[in-house]
Amino acid sequence: MHRLRRMNPHRAARARSLITGQTLRAFSTPGFWRIWTGSMVWYSARWMDLFVLQWQVLVTTDSALQVALVGFYRMLPMFVLGLFTGLIADRFDRRTVLLFAQLWNAAASASLGILALTDRLALWHLAILVTALGFAWALDMPSRRSYIYDMIGPRRVVNAMALDRVGMDGAKMLGPALGGLLWPVIGTGGCLLLLAIGYMVNFYLYLGVPPAPPARATSPGPVMRNLAEGVAYAFRNPVILGVLAITAVMNLLGFPYQQLAPVMGKQILELGPQLTGLLVSADGLGAFASSLLIASRRDVRYKGRLFVIGSVLLMAAVLAFSISRQYLLSFALFALAGAGLAGFATMQATLILTSASDAMRGRAMGALMLAIGFGPLGTLLIGVLASAVGAPVALTLTAGAGLLLLVAILSKAPTLWRLGAAL
Repeated sequence: MHRLRRMNPHRAARARSLITGQTLRAFSTPGFWRIWTGSMVWYSARWMDLFVLQWQVLVTTDSALQVALVGFYRMLPMFVLGLFTGLIADRFDRRTVLLFAQLWNAAASASLGILALTDRLALWHLAILVTALGFAWALDMPSRRSYIYDMIGPRRVVNAMALDRVGMDGAKMLGPALGGLLWPVIGTGGCLLLLAIGYMVNFYLYLGVPPAPPARATSPGPVMRNLAEGVAYAFRNPVILGVLAITAVMNLLGFPYQQLAPVMGKQILELGPQLTGLLVSADGLGAFASSLLIASRRDVRYKGRLFVIGSVLLMAAVLAFSISRQYLLSFALFALAGAGLAGFATMQATLILTSASDAMRGRAMGALMLAIGFGPLGTLLIGVLASAVGAPVALTLTAGAGLLLLVAILSKAPTLWRLGAAL
């Protein structure tokens, strides 16, 4: 016993060194904590308002299609404007873009909150203002992640992207859980006004980071020519092309499960808003733990393989979730899907950022936004299927088809599996 007591301080010191010296090493870069904190606030707000609005629509209409449409509106700008927002990240000061996105979201959230508090919130208001929120999200992702790469550099980009995912996944836990707890207390309007304040906090945080002009001036030619250059560049790079193909499948057939989670909770598992909010946050729990594990690694050698394995794991977990009728099992499967999400999402951005040149990085991320933009189509598809055959069958069909497509992509284009390890 005495020997164990003597060893404890040494072990504790080693543990502290491991955490601060390796897992959190990106925080040694000045200003990174502001970007990371802002990202967590941003995504907490995103997941909280999505849950609150979907629950409000579900209580009001009891329609799986209307619930899915809220997610459709949120992701539509990704598909329509993804390439343009990537070009913006290459042409303009990235900090200015991030600041603008915070003010835009604050105005849209406040508008939704006021409409809800005055009992004037209609479905067409949701269509317009949730789409506006999605526009800010489409602006944020290529600019923020390109800015992180500029700040951190290639040697620590895996750690930075993993820590970015840790914040986002923590937000995925926090947002729906808070929404489920606060909705019965302060209602939809109160929740949305609270989120508007959160966006203003982000605006203040981002004021403290240095300006971030592009590393190299983008060609001043016509916008459409610049966009075409970005797409052509992505298709010439086998790693980026593989990432885009799998991302499109995941967003079309995998991630729409998140839109039906409130429906599964209320209609299938017969839960209230509190337990449904916790269920929706479960994939955030799994993703948070996995992202933290990735961040703790000094390097991830097989980046492409982790990306692929995470994609397959998520699809398989959603397939199993679709046939579960027990709350604890559903919670565990949602957490497992989140673990797959962490591998997919961390390596997704890392593979593109490390494969693209300085001048094309923003547009490569814009091409990624276009692939992510398949999400609205997937959300619309799963909403129609859920209305026709029920939410569980809709999840079974989409996740099963997604698994088959992932296998087909890898059998025809194995470059990502091989070359990703060499990056």
